[in-house]
Amino acid sequence: MAASNRVHYFHADACAFGGYFERPIEHTVAPQSPMSLSPSGGYGSARSENFRLQGLMSYRSAYTQVAGHLSKKEGHGWVTLVTSVVEGFNVLDVITADRLCAQISTEHPLEGNNPKVNFLGTSFENLKIAGCPIDITLDFDICDQGNGSGYPGEPCITNDRFGRRVAEQYQGMTNAKNFPQWVKNRTVPDWIKERYKWDDAQAENGSVLCSIVKEATGQFPGTPFGNVFEVPDFGRVFLGELLVDCKSYQLTMVRLELGCFGQGNLSASTAKANGTTDPPS
Repeated sequence: MAASNRVHYFHADACAFGGYFERPIEHTVAPQSPMSLSPSGGYGSARSENFRLQGLMSYRSAYTQVAGHLSKKEGHGWVTLVTSVVEGFNVLDVITADRLCAQISTEHPLEGNNPKVNFLGTSFENLKIAGCPIDITLDFDICDQGNGSGYPGEPCITNDRFGRRVAEQYQGMTNAKNFPQWVKNRTVPDWIKERYKWDDAQAENGSVLCSIVKEATGQFPGTPFGNVFEVPDFGRVFLGELLVDCKSYQLTMVRLELGCFGQGNLSASTAKANGTTDPPS
């Protein structure tokens, strides 16, 4: 079907920070620098500065941007870009980072339905846990379906190549043999085993949780399970979480499940990209 007979509806959302605390205070953190893209495309951005919630968390600056347009390059389709950045990030002086950036770019074809996706620009800068530096290696090709420069023939979530890579992630997270030498407690907790249990029918549930983090190294108080860190007297830290369903990609650079002096759930630097072309072809 000719591209001129089709309409693309853009969809992109970005949020720099949000969540809630239950202790030591009850407080809902409204979405910081939220931005959504018009279904017709275009450009939008938001910025905030010097956010502080008592002594619980703070950031120096944050900004988001979303953009969508039909590419002028011959043979190329509808391009969507979404970016979410937090600078000077600090939660309870335990999790700190100079800069977090989630960035997703998708391109939907003029003919066909499945987009190309990349995460170039995504980064952690000077991430620390309890003052200890964490080195992060990112897997920008986690959603690569092996189609080279062409468009995928199927949604990422149903692709065997993608499924195998996620299965490998889960296996690495639940295998105590992968613990670094300095970890004292070499037992994989039940919650990790249950939450990251893979089977080939996972995609049938409608979404697949994985991570853009390929490797995280560094010695800190606690235990690493792939991109997940359990920190005593603080809680759980999730890095580079990527949620994929049949139509969208959502990337969150830091998500926290606090279980200590501070209790609550927080997310920092989140980007989501989607889009639908009608009629389908």
